[in-house]
Parts: sequence; structure tokens; C-alpha cells
Amino acid sequence: MKKKIAVLHAQVPFVHGGAELHVYALKKHLIEKGFDAEIIQLPYKWYPANSLYNSMLAWRMLDLSESNGQKIDLVIGTKFPSYGAIHENKVAWVIHQFRQVYDLYNTNIGYAGVPDGSHIRDHVKKFDKQALQEAKSVYANSKNVANRLERYTGIASTPLYHPPMLAGQYKSGEYGDYILSVGRLDPLKRNDLLLRAIAKTNGKIRAKIAGKGPELENLKKLAVTLKIESQIDFLGFVPDEELPDLYANAFGVYFAPVDEDYGYITLEAFFSQKPVLTCIDSGGPLEFVKDAENGYICEPDDEQLADAMVKLYENRNMCKKFGANGLDVVKGITWDHVIQELTKTL
Repeated sequence: MKKKIAVLHAQVPFVHGGAELHVYALKKHLIEKGFDAEIIQLPYKWYPANSLYNSMLAWRMLDLSESNGQKIDLVIGTKFPSYGAIHENKVAWVIHQFRQVYDLYNTNIGYAGVPDGSHIRDHVKKFDKQALQEAKSVYANSKNVANRLERYTGIASTPLYHPPMLAGQYKSGEYGDYILSVGRLDPLKRNDLLLRAIAKTNGKIRAKIAGKGPELENLKKLAVTLKIESQIDFLGFVPDEELPDLYANAFGVYFAPVDEDYGYITLEAFFSQKPVLTCIDSGGPLEFVKDAENGYICEPDDEQLADAMVKLYENRNMCKKFGANGLDVVKGITWDHVIQELTKTL
């Protein structure tokens, strides 16, 4: 009989991003390896404070020992607070913690300014420590997440990288006239910085921005203000089957979020043999991008980014060389290794 594995996921209803791709892909590859895998998810809401408490409690209260009279052999917790589930054979693969009480605590989205914020922070920390210490193995989806986990909770974890969703479909095409940005349009992704940099390239460079999110209208207004609207294509949601071509024909990829946990975009770019532009404070991408070898690592400064973009735009041979170097960095990242690690306790 196939071993039954439950992949645990905290789902923000109607929001689908990297975390969702992560768990869907994990289920798919577990099944391909001969396991009976299922995603178990609960709706997640972090505001007001009592909703956050309820979300943590809900995961602690689940009975995941069996289903329909058959034993669940392994549970894999991923996003906070899903790894709080109780099971005799629990493994955690931490996508990210509730960063608003950790590294983002004193930011405009953190809990420092929330009533009773310090108490909420202490409660989440206690939850994380207890839940993760129960796990037989703790993995993180990047070194950045692993370092953050140890810094704030004292819990050691093993970085475990996984390929992007469309691994095997990416390809290298022409090094065209545009730089590509892909992902949810959120302030932390800093597409406004990209637009400000484009405005300093004297009309040389176009950008294609693929994705939806709360910043879309602000970005469109900024493009008008900067008088670069003719250079920017806001593509909205792009179907999976169209993404490889977008990557294939860009001369480079912009991915400079604030302290990203992992970031599929870096890997998608390198599998497409495209150089990556990122920033010194971007977190996850810095585990792969090497300055002046497979991309450029800049200060979060529009002039410096503009200079780096122009260097790439004006030297397609450099783009090709950087792209090949990027592929060398990521080509060994496979789902086979991921599944082997996560199922060691079976």
C-alpha cells in the first residue's frame, strides 16, 4: 500500500502566489514518486489579532493521525502556521514564518505599532518554537529563511532548494530589447524602483511586467509621471504556457525584492539563461546571483540599476555569458533530491 503523505498549507483565500505553487508542485512530485499525497489546507487570516490566534489554534486542533480509517504516514508543514499541526511523524519545510513579528516587526507592515503587538510577537515565537521542535526534521526553502529561523528562534534547519514550477520548459531564445519582471505586484517587490531606473536610461530600454497585485495602479500612475508609459508593458496575469517565451526573449530579468525568502524568479531566469539584476538587500536571490558573473547586485538605487541595465542592454555577448553562468548555478536543483530528503522519516 502506498504511504500517505499530507502536505499542509495555510491558504489566504483568493490569493495564489509562490507558496501555492510550492505546495502544488510538492504534491505532484510526491505522487510521481509513488506516494499517495494530498494537500490539506485551512483558510488563513492574520488580522485582527484574534484571527491570528485562531489560525494557530486551528492547526493545533486537527487530527491528522488517519483519514477514512487509513493511517497518514507523514505530514509536511510548510507556511506558518501549518507546521503547528501535531503528528507523530511531522517534517517541516518552512517557506516563511510570520515575518511581521520578526524581521519586519518595526516596519510599516510590522506589529510594533499594533495594539498589544509585543504580546502577539511573543505568542507567535512561542508557537514557532514548540511546533518546530516537535518536527523530526526541519528544512527551510532557502539559506535566507534558515538564517532568519535560527536568528529569531534558535532553531537550526537545513536549506532545501526546489526547482520552479515549469522546470524543464524554460529555454534560451533571443536577447531582445526588454527587461522582464515577473511576480505579484506588491510594494516589497519594488517594481517602482525598476520604473525609476528605466526612466534614467534615456529611452533605451523597455520593460515587460508580468503579474497582478495591489501595486498595479500605483505603478501605472508612476509610469505616466515618469513619462515612460510607452516603454512599459503591464501584462497582467500571464498563463504558464506563455511564461517560458517571455523569459526566453528578454535580455535580462529584474528581481530585486526586499529580503525575499527564496524567489522562483531567480531560478526561472537562470534556467532561461538570462542575467539577473537584484539588490544587496534582496535576500534569497543573493544565494544564486554573483555580481558581474551571472548578473549585477546593486544598491537599491535607481541610477545604479539604470547603469547595470544599460551595460547588459548594450552588450548581448555579456548577457549570453552571464546567462550560461547562471544556468551552471541552478542546473543541479531537482525535485528528486527534495523528495528524498522530505521522506527520510518513512
